[in-house]
Amino acid sequence: MQEAIQKIKTDKTWTRNMLLAIAIYAVFQFILPAPAPITKAGMGVAGIFLATLFLWIKVGIGWTSILCVGMMGTTGVCSATDLFEKTWGNSMVPFVVACFLLNIAMAETGFTRRFAMWFITRRICKGKPWRIMFMLFLSCLLIGLVSTSSPIVILYMAIAEEMFVMTGYQKGDELPKATMISIFWMAQGAMFMTPISHVLIPAIFGYMNKDFGVDVTYAQFSSIFMLCGLIWFIAFWLIFRFIMKPDVEKMANLDIEALRATMPKVSAQEIISAVVYGIVIIVWLCPDLFTAIGLTVLGKYMKSLGTAIPAMVAVGVLAMIRIDDKPVLDVQKACKSVAWGSVFMMAAVMGTAYLFGLKSCGVTTWLGQTFGPLMSRMSPPIFVLFATAWIVIMTNLMSNTLVSSMYTVLVPIAMTVSGVNPIAIALMIASACNAGFATPSACPAASLASGAGWTPAGYQGKYGWVLAAVTLVIMAAIGYPLCNLMFPYHA
Repeated sequence: MQEAIQKIKTDKTWTRNMLLAIAIYAVFQFILPAPAPITKAGMGVAGIFLATLFLWIKVGIGWTSILCVGMMGTTGVCSATDLFEKTWGNSMVPFVVACFLLNIAMAETGFTRRFAMWFITRRICKGKPWRIMFMLFLSCLLIGLVSTSSPIVILYMAIAEEMFVMTGYQKGDELPKATMISIFWMAQGAMFMTPISHVLIPAIFGYMNKDFGVDVTYAQFSSIFMLCGLIWFIAFWLIFRFIMKPDVEKMANLDIEALRATMPKVSAQEIISAVVYGIVIIVWLCPDLFTAIGLTVLGKYMKSLGTAIPAMVAVGVLAMIRIDDKPVLDVQKACKSVAWGSVFMMAAVMGTAYLFGLKSCGVTTWLGQTFGPLMSRMSPPIFVLFATAWIVIMTNLMSNTLVSSMYTVLVPIAMTVSGVNPIAIALMIASACNAGFATPSACPAASLASGAGWTPAGYQGKYGWVLAAVTLVIMAAIGYPLCNLMFPYHA
């Protein structure tokens, strides 16, 4: 009886959500007049985006994103060829898939776990619980610099659970609660520091190249935001150590030798996957370095490859190399672990950003004309603080992929505010849209700790918003000035 009642409630909720989404679309497409310079087709695009936004929040990001792209084609705002070129044909889509597959290879061959264990099992950690926790979080942050957060969180939670079993901690204890959510914070926080395997940042690089003709390299972005990240990590540790203050006493009994013994010998698959991925990272990070040391032809060639091609070649190489008659990366098997919903959403977001900027749509122009005068009365520091706060707050409430689309809103407005560098604002959006720490809905990895029963959602929010506030201050006070210095803007 209870199951039947629950099913009825679920069916009613589903029906209500579908009807509301259809109503949102219909109001914009067929009822509301189009305020100039938004066209009638542009109103349809706006309605589809808002209806999709509602479905992303209430239902999910998979089929809703596919529907979004299809419905965009019905507005006539651009040709079907252009639509698919900017959505499924955008280089960011295969880049997302390739990055997921490379991360899966690193995890399945054991490299990621070995990396973590190396830090935790250092002799300086023996009998020193705070050092153990520090090294655990540091290793998580470092591996997160070159990986997406979800697989890192899953792997590190498993390692932490081993540590809790060995030392007598249980679910509900303060240290497990603090540790599991901190693992998520480290893995997710690393995603605002580098573009390596963090797909939203290179996506915004593409917008910036189209709008400003600026080519932002991986090295340039990383040099700015890894400095911000260093300060952020210090702030996190102070929060963990002196505000959260979990009882770490039993962690002093962790048997480091027993933990080290759980690691098998280094396999050929592990070495190959690490070397191949390492080469990809070099290609992404170092074209300017090769140019600077005189290897100009090689540097230019590496730069011309962009982000997607090196990752796709690496996936193919790992699938081609076989050890003991098995591929290093079994693509067919690995595809079952790819977060396809995120791939579909990336296509939809890239397409929406493109359509909003078209004159045949007019949405971006309208936003600038409507909100520009209001924002233009802000002083540059207040506008920077406002824009950064908007992104940080939004990304802590909803999908970081969705929040990255705020580029199409904030950057055009920033161009109308005297004294504000819109290029720096774009880079701030690229970084800060990954800084979702406070709620389970913030990003795909955000619900892993609370969903597994280790960390209550209230506990995550209590300290997650503190960390988000720290991130906001660091971004506005340090990130923006450095971006402004490296990428000056002249209107």
